[in-house]
Amino acid sequence: MAKPSSSDSRLFHRCARQRYDEAKVLFEAERNTGAVYLAGYSIECILKSLILAASPPVKRTGIIKTFRGVKAHDYDWLRSYYLKKGGAQFPRDVTRHFASVNVWSTELRYLPREVRAHEAQEFLKSALAILRWGEGRL
Repeated sequence: MAKPSSSDSRLFHRCARQRYDEAKVLFEAERNTGAVYLAGYSIECILKSLILAASPPVKRTGIIKTFRGVKAHDYDWLRSYYLKKGGAQFPRDVTRHFASVNVWSTELRYLPREVRAHEAQEFLKSALAILRWGEGRL
């Protein structure tokens, strides 16, 4: 796996990897809601890393400022922004994985029920596929 050339992109990539690793620990401890939340956050971070990697250095500070608010947690918005910056089209299998994780939102922070184990397992599987694809694009 290549390291992103941009330090900003590297930061978001590192966060994506760390959040996914933490999600696995939570899943193994049967803390499924937290696992899904962090795995979803890892997807958000890899998309932001891709956006920054595809952007000219002079624009990156301004782009990072757009990573605030509700839209910055929206996979569809992030995917569109990545494509707008000249990013590669999403392969069919990655698009399918996005469809299965599109239930994610920051509202999971306030969900008092536990996500079912098989749902969490599938979510983490899709998150890993997206993360690996993203890393291959960096």
